[in-house]
Amino acid sequence: MRRVAGVLGLYLALVACSPPDRGPRRRAAGGTPHAGGTLHLAITDSVSTLDPAFAYDEFSYYAVHALFDTLLDYAAGSTELVPRLAERWEISPDGKTFRFWLRPNVTFGDGVPITSAHLKYSLERTLAEPASPFGGFLVDVIGAQAVIDGKTADCAGITTPSDRELVIALSTANVAFPYVMTMPFTTPQRADHVTATGDQLRRTPLSTGPYLLAAWDEGQRLVLRRNPGYVDPSRNRIAEIELRERLPRDTQFLMFEAGELDAVDKLAAPDFLWISQQRAWQPYIHQTPVMSSFGSRFNVRVKPFDDRRVRQAFNYALDKHHTTKLMNGRSVPAHGILPPGMAGRDDALAPYPHDPARAKALLAEAGYSDGLDVEYVTTSDEQAELLATSMQGDLAEVGVRVHLTLMTYATSAVALGTPKGPPFMFVSWVGDYPDPSDFLDPRFHSRMIADDNSTNASFYANPELDALLDAARGETAPAKRMAMYRRAEHILYDDAPWLWDYHLTATEVTQPYVKDYAVHPVWIRDYTTAWLDLPGAEDAP
Repeated sequence: MRRVAGVLGLYLALVACSPPDRGPRRRAAGGTPHAGGTLHLAITDSVSTLDPAFAYDEFSYYAVHALFDTLLDYAAGSTELVPRLAERWEISPDGKTFRFWLRPNVTFGDGVPITSAHLKYSLERTLAEPASPFGGFLVDVIGAQAVIDGKTADCAGITTPSDRELVIALSTANVAFPYVMTMPFTTPQRADHVTATGDQLRRTPLSTGPYLLAAWDEGQRLVLRRNPGYVDPSRNRIAEIELRERLPRDTQFLMFEAGELDAVDKLAAPDFLWISQQRAWQPYIHQTPVMSSFGSRFNVRVKPFDDRRVRQAFNYALDKHHTTKLMNGRSVPAHGILPPGMAGRDDALAPYPHDPARAKALLAEAGYSDGLDVEYVTTSDEQAELLATSMQGDLAEVGVRVHLTLMTYATSAVALGTPKGPPFMFVSWVGDYPDPSDFLDPRFHSRMIADDNSTNASFYANPELDALLDAARGETAPAKRMAMYRRAEHILYDDAPWLWDYHLTATEVTQPYVKDYAVHPVWIRDYTTAWLDLPGAEDAP
């Protein structure tokens, strides 16, 4: 406890030294919703790609969501499904066939009309790309093999009866499949554009959404500009969105206070402590639980983590009270991957208690009575490093000597999904959609194990769990389905392929003139419906 208390004491001392005149510098003008202005944001790492078939990290999603529309989406600030490119959709009584009708007059950013064939192509391309992390979401699509861009895909279950109609047939029922149609990889794409751009599709997105790519100086600055041909002007009122990359948290907060950024998230502890106590900033602090889980993954195929007793010992050694204090109450201790509020979560299952004696006993049973040395890889981020240092101290108390290695977010993401990567690493999961299958299947089903870009980064395979998840995915009786997921939670709790740590409450602070914004439970930083209430920010008449 003394270690954490000392860190918090330093934070409080820093807060105490803060000058008193640090309220908002610019107020809202008090106008009505209008278009115009530039929104300035920043992230701590880099956007890795703008190719929707590969973009699967939080930072890339901020840009990709604004660039691409999908058949279905979520209402602002909620997980309620709404049609987007689709005008309507229906599901067959057996839950295996999904039929979508496109809205009329929807186009790509270059003005070419979107048809159902473009949607079919995007799904086929994802299935044909072995390096895409999204193929598993389409695993139930039935039919014979097809060849797309010289690559083979199982996709004959995708048909286009007309230019505005898309039909997807599944081999088994999948209750959550409509949610899959909200994910950016399902956005329409054109074969001619992919062929023309080749490997650089990551830099030349063919927009279908409210914004177009205006500029991207990789690692420095990405700019999105309003799509003038977009059908819904309420979703791109802001004229430009500038996303600065690789700015540390403390730098971002200084820029925010100086008015150089219009919003800031993932605040460092001293900045969060300070701003949460300031009455002037209270109306502009946005907090919401997000579908997330954070911890550390073990490669269960590599010693010493191939022994369940070692994995359990690490879980008993971790003191989650330290995490809660270091996160300033912006987290909830985890007993598994499913976050609070998620259907199928067993709220009666308590997190592993902090029990150093039990941890030592398990390590001794596994043959490590003298302790052991392990490397731990985490991201080069202030908060992640702070949490890793706290965990290092917890494990030292039970004889585990942890050697810390820092990587950039992009580098660690690649290493995480490779069997030869470091066996003990920081891991996080922000849900793609609000269903337990989106947490349990990608991270722990054996079919998600791959040589590269494996979403099952623990390389964990359990036939009992696989069968349970397969059955739950198509179970249409809600109570029975949720009981299956609770059983899955208990299996994973005991096998401990992760060091379970916490679930996040997302916090973002905006300037007073940023209107109609709320942290989204799925997209998190979604500014497509916001507008800027600033003098001079209006579009010219």
